[in-house]
Amino acid sequence: MAKNGAVIFDKSYGFNTYDRTQPVNNSTLYDLASVTKVAGTLQAAMYLKDQGKLSLDEKVSTYLPELRNTNKKDIIVRDLLLHQAGLKAGIPIWERTVTKTGLKPTFYASTRTSDFPNEVVPGTYSVKTAEDSVWLWTMRSGLLPKIKGKYPLEYSDLTFVIVKRLCEKLLQQPIEEFLAKQFYQPLGLNTMTYNPLQRFPSSCIAPTENDTYYRRSQLRGTVHDQGAAIVGGVGGHAGLFANSNDLAILMQMNLQNGRYGGVRFFQSPVVTEFSRPQIAGNRRGLGWDHGTPEKGPGQGPTSSMAPPATFGHTGFTGTCVWLDPENKIVYIFLSNRVYPDAGNNKLIQNNVRTRIHDVIYKSFSKSISKT
Repeated sequence: MAKNGAVIFDKSYGFNTYDRTQPVNNSTLYDLASVTKVAGTLQAAMYLKDQGKLSLDEKVSTYLPELRNTNKKDIIVRDLLLHQAGLKAGIPIWERTVTKTGLKPTFYASTRTSDFPNEVVPGTYSVKTAEDSVWLWTMRSGLLPKIKGKYPLEYSDLTFVIVKRLCEKLLQQPIEEFLAKQFYQPLGLNTMTYNPLQRFPSSCIAPTENDTYYRRSQLRGTVHDQGAAIVGGVGGHAGLFANSNDLAILMQMNLQNGRYGGVRFFQSPVVTEFSRPQIAGNRRGLGWDHGTPEKGPGQGPTSSMAPPATFGHTGFTGTCVWLDPENKIVYIFLSNRVYPDAGNNKLIQNNVRTRIHDVIYKSFSKSISKT
């Protein structure tokens, strides 16, 4: 937790695994899952908007002409980021690359070569055209039926598959290279990276699922999300790893609208523009998420004591970031709740992340704004 730009609480608990052989520490890297959306892809999108290279009210097909002859030709960038563009929550991706008995050899090899360069898990590599296949399946995917002439709100990983493609087209470089050079390296984020096994030993990384249905191995340092794994670990919706300190620095920069350490990463208040709710009935900002106070105390992803302006995101592996611009509070929670498998729901059942958020606000109950 950080308050007014200073870290006031930073502590690790427990062990990497249930055999209690390796304690967690403050340097442990975690799979951020969907926090990648806001810590990775959305940073690039905000940069492009800040630079005047991306219009929120333009059709996505203006930037990605290959969409002009698809059912997605009229999607507006703003609607895409609001998860109200009619996209389905997801589509079969890895399922199309396997049979009942194992991996299809047209998609995978056991040795890395120029034709199979993408490490899905150590000892398994996907074909270099995997991202093209995923993009083709995304373009061909169906849309949700409209309700009273409008698409319903549907949180979709496909949103950030498209946003990543759009950003890379406008940036004219892979998104992981841009993010490292523009944000992570200048901010000194030494652990924030895709494909951490290229830089760190697995012992530095919290393990996630013992995948018995796709990769058939214990995942540790390769992204848990299957769709991100098949394209080489760099997905628009998942793929980033980091420790809590590095993630807190990036979020503090966002809380300060692009200012950090005397450097301006954004020239305009673009984070405020993206983080505020845009449309009545849709709690989300542009890419950023908000709490659900209508569900009552302890029922939503944020503390009921957090102001409505609080924004952030959660991740499937048991992660969250929440930023409160009114009280200048940054809250980071990282865990590997999908160890030993994704059916481990104790973190959610016990509402741990929200209850910790409650404790933060109770500790400042006499000095915070709740407007």
